[in-house]
Amino acid sequence: MLIIGEKLNSSIPSVRQLINDKDAPAIQDLALRQVAAGADYLDLNTAQGDEVVNMEWLVRIVQEVTDKPLCIDSTSAAAIKKALETVKGDKSNVLINSISLEKKRIDEVLPLVLEYKCPVVGLTLDDNGIPKTAEERMVLSERLVEILTKNNYDLANLYIDPLVLPQAVSHNNATMFFQCLTDIKRILKVKIVSGLSNISFNSPKRKIVNRHFLTLCMAFDMDAAILDPLDRKIMTSVITNDFLLGKDRFGKKFLKAFRSELLED
Repeated sequence: MLIIGEKLNSSIPSVRQLINDKDAPAIQDLALRQVAAGADYLDLNTAQGDEVVNMEWLVRIVQEVTDKPLCIDSTSAAAIKKALETVKGDKSNVLINSISLEKKRIDEVLPLVLEYKCPVVGLTLDDNGIPKTAEERMVLSERLVEILTKNNYDLANLYIDPLVLPQAVSHNNATMFFQCLTDIKRILKVKIVSGLSNISFNSPKRKIVNRHFLTLCMAFDMDAAILDPLDRKIMTSVITNDFLLGKDRFGKKFLKAFRSELLED
């Protein structure tokens, strides 16, 4: 399971304040703690504020202390472009989050994905919004794959996000997501990613809901998750699930986490 650390996000009030204050030591500490906790990518989001200026600063400050790949989380082509221009090293390691079937994003963001040959998150979303059924989301996934294929994009770098909606809104939302996950991987043979927090919105004990949702997603072979790596219980779930699903050969990672006292009941 690929872990995308979600903490450097301006939608979090305390983080937004750190970005606005240009508190580099605090931002760098948050980046390094996520890396130490097991993040494979660091998600950067500066949408709440002067997005382009703050994105340039955030990329530069984070890369001063870690060479972990970055996930540029924005709907703004200008912010994504500025991030790519600022990134040191191999820009094709940057994960762009995201494109969709919305015309504006196809017109403005897709060219950046193709130019820099970046991995990308593709949302099952178009100008009509998020489809209500798994079948409709599959249709959008197929359209996105078709567009990328016509542009000679390497589909091994595509992560489809079927956009899970809160379970509190409809008791079918989780099962719909699992159907999307299964069908997209089986038919299109591309990777799947999801954030965890939407499923638990407006539910009590949200962290419990998120952890169990993650376990089921991993059982359905989800490839990547955007989550809080500083939550030791959810990281314990990731490590344990990989062990149980046979993705941790001889349990080496599980035993290493145990010996390092990282596993939490």
